[in-house]
Amino acid sequence: MKELKRHLSRLPAWLLTIVTVALILWLTLAPDPLPDEEPLHLFPGADKVVHGLMFGFLTFTALVDWSRGRDYRRAGWKVCLLTAALVTCFGIAIEFAQRGMALGRGFEILDMVADGTGAFTVAAIWIIASHVRNRRTT
Repeated sequence: MKELKRHLSRLPAWLLTIVTVALILWLTLAPDPLPDEEPLHLFPGADKVVHGLMFGFLTFTALVDWSRGRDYRRAGWKVCLLTAALVTCFGIAIEFAQRGMALGRGFEILDMVADGTGAFTVAAIWIIASHVRNRRTT
């Protein structure tokens, strides 16, 4: 763990979050971010799972960057929930941007729900993991 912290400490502040935001913006706002001859159809609702994963990962990277910027101090439940709320608002803003840009991307309420579900699930896991880790060290 010390080795991982050392490598992460070398990165500029908030780099992980910025890279994740840029990737999400490209994947959600580009007309055809992953050009393919034929679209991939995994299962019904797979795009909602992808939304949840993307915004869950954004929550994770934001919490890692927050913790990293504070000498790896534990992010409390308030920070976790605030981060998840901000990430969810970001997802909602993207949906409205998709509607306004009219580039072939759709505005979907269920995408917003999936974004929030992913963000708050990761926040909950972070909170639980922090409590478990603290219980082991005391």
